[in-house]
Amino acid sequence: MISTNPRNNLLRRLPLNIAETILKSAEFTHLDLRDTLSEPNIPIRSVVFPESGVISVLLKMENESLIEIATVGNEGMLGLPIAMGIDTSQEMVFCQVTGTAWVIPAEIFAQLVKKHPDLKLWCDRYSVIFFDQVARNAACSRSHDVSKRCARWLLQTQDRCQQNEFVLTQEFLALMLGVSRTSVNIAAGALAKNGLITYVRGRVKVLDRDGLEKASCSCYASMRDFAAKVMKY
Repeated sequence: MISTNPRNNLLRRLPLNIAETILKSAEFTHLDLRDTLSEPNIPIRSVVFPESGVISVLLKMENESLIEIATVGNEGMLGLPIAMGIDTSQEMVFCQVTGTAWVIPAEIFAQLVKKHPDLKLWCDRYSVIFFDQVARNAACSRSHDVSKRCARWLLQTQDRCQQNEFVLTQEFLALMLGVSRTSVNIAAGALAKNGLITYVRGRVKVLDRDGLEKASCSCYASMRDFAAKVMKY
């Protein structure tokens, strides 16, 4: 076992000596709502391994609107470009659901990637999962209705927060789904009416996990199963 027993699944896949080396150089940090972790075209300062909460990865369009392309939780990491020898990205990254994470300076992580081929291997594996999520999110938004997508996102958030109740504002849920707050109210209202969740003042409570999975689109199970295959869960 790793001495600090991290709850980040990617860290737990690494060989013990590599994971412990990362943690010795990392700081355990609380991530607050809206904390900005990375901005477009600005050097990435840190690589982040979340233990709980949800991090949002967004693209800023020419009209200044933000489009969410992916989310990251305790299954993975932020700062993949560093593992590929690139020090910037086009995305904006910030905390969407409060949580905790291990944060390591980018320059130290880059050195560790060069020194440990196994670390690069697992970063590459996770990059496949991340790309699958981005691609599936794009397809899902064009193929599945808002209610099913809302159920999928709530399931993924519950997985990452590791609890049945969490704070999630209408603003962020609308941003994730790419719809208006009115549409969010309708979708969440339908799930609540069926006894699957409660959603009051920005706080979600999952009441019926099995029912929520049935209400979700097939993307939830597909993404979960693909990640398990790639990461050998």
